[in-house]
Amino acid sequence: MDRRETSFSFIPSYKLAFYNLSKLVLVISATYLYFLCFHWNTFFAILMLPLFAYIVYGVSSIVVNFLIYLSTKPLLLKEREDVLKKGIPDNVKIIFFRPVFAKSVEEMETLIESMKRDIQNNQEGNRNIKFIVIDNTRDETVKQKTRKMIKDLEAQFGEDVVFYFHRNPKSDFFKKLGIYQDAIMLLYEGWTKPKTYVGKEWEKWTKGTRNPEQPIFDEIIGDISGLGIEGSKEDIINGREVAIREGERPEIAIVCDADNVWPKGSIRKIAVKLLHPENRDIVIYQPSIEVSNPNENGYIRLNVLAREMIKFDPIARWRMYHFSPFYGKGAMQIEGYVRDVVKTEAIHPGKAASHDFQESLRAWTALVEDIYIYEKTFSNKLSELTRSAQWGWGDMETVGQFIFEKFEPGRRSHLYALVRLLVGNFTFSLWLVGTSVSWMVPGLATMSKPRLFFSLIGGILILSILIPKFMAPMANRFKRKTYEVEIPQVEKNIFTILREGIFATVVSFLIHLLDLVYKPRALIKNLINQARGRPFVWKTGAMGEIETANV
Repeated sequence: MDRRETSFSFIPSYKLAFYNLSKLVLVISATYLYFLCFHWNTFFAILMLPLFAYIVYGVSSIVVNFLIYLSTKPLLLKEREDVLKKGIPDNVKIIFFRPVFAKSVEEMETLIESMKRDIQNNQEGNRNIKFIVIDNTRDETVKQKTRKMIKDLEAQFGEDVVFYFHRNPKSDFFKKLGIYQDAIMLLYEGWTKPKTYVGKEWEKWTKGTRNPEQPIFDEIIGDISGLGIEGSKEDIINGREVAIREGERPEIAIVCDADNVWPKGSIRKIAVKLLHPENRDIVIYQPSIEVSNPNENGYIRLNVLAREMIKFDPIARWRMYHFSPFYGKGAMQIEGYVRDVVKTEAIHPGKAASHDFQESLRAWTALVEDIYIYEKTFSNKLSELTRSAQWGWGDMETVGQFIFEKFEPGRRSHLYALVRLLVGNFTFSLWLVGTSVSWMVPGLATMSKPRLFFSLIGGILILSILIPKFMAPMANRFKRKTYEVEIPQVEKNIFTILREGIFATVVSFLIHLLDLVYKPRALIKNLINQARGRPFVWKTGAMGEIETANV
């Protein structure tokens, strides 16, 4: 279905045309002025003008999106007021999944602590939110420690609330996404053995892990009758089909990383949106994301500052397109996810290192502006660069598969954003090299209007700094807030914003010089490895933090 046909997602064509035309006019105008600054060698102009236009396009997007953010109100989804007041009905079951393939006890301790806080913050009186660790861990020490921690949680909150599912090593397919989909199908339709990705077309990637006669799970902790399952743990472990009791099939799934925490009452707040009939076409609900450890060290404080300064951009895109990318932590309408993603085998197991956005290419995703969750952010630059290289691998796979497919404007816009993430630093580096060469080699580009050139470059730099680092934080002081975070925050006055903006401009410039060196290199390395058919090796964010903690 083209989601523009639905009442919620419809965007008038004139709005899209004006939005795109605004950016195009800015890009063409700046590029034309740049062209006037030099006497060009024709061949060199053909190389340099597109590079400059592509760089300016990023700044034009910041300008236009900031204006949209300033001129629009929050786009909030409808809610079931009765559910918000009285609680989630008994017949609505929510499954909170935490898929993991931890390689250390520390990672699992982080997950269990986050899970405990989520239960304390969000469990309903009728205990219809179930919390499940779905585990792919192979390390016996980690598994043993996990069992003990799960048992401790069950002692506190109940065996019908806390569960642990461990995947059979022989069914080790598709890592976190695979185990998540398998767990959903067990609880939704009683599948205990693979029924998706079992065709011959997938054999190259499944490598025997989708044997339709091989049970998926080899260990279960918890009272599975609390999940609506008619059958025993032994039935599941031995691959015998089980039934789901009538009226107890789960409606909502929540999936999160090890370090995510949902604040008090936030699961009910998102459930009242999922249960509203006007939101029936939305499958994935992406909450806003806040940092849970904003004052842990100087680098994290700078990271938080940067997030605050650029927060307007995804919000503006959501208000423009009525679509949001999925970031791998949020809520899902299970029926729609099973229909649009799982049973259609929509995600290619060999081309989905970053599967989150690919899921939202197939299942319509909304940003929930008035709900947030916590996550930990990078504690040092090395952790960030390492993680971005892994995301880059996945983004390359996503762009390569889908860039030429037909999508609605919101989805296509984010595909282009992924392209910019991949080649933006590389493009800027090429333009800098080309500009340097033109100064050293006579005849390539002789500057004829130096005042115009330096005014143009200065204006672009000023806009790219002024809007996110000064104007956006000031606007945030006066814009209506859709939520208040639990972690206390000091109200910033104008002088604080100015001081932080100057600090962020200087420090982020120095830090992000590393991006110009590291990210183009990572792009080339990923391209070479993918061309050679090298396997992708994923590390969790928690593992990356542990490895770089002392940097």
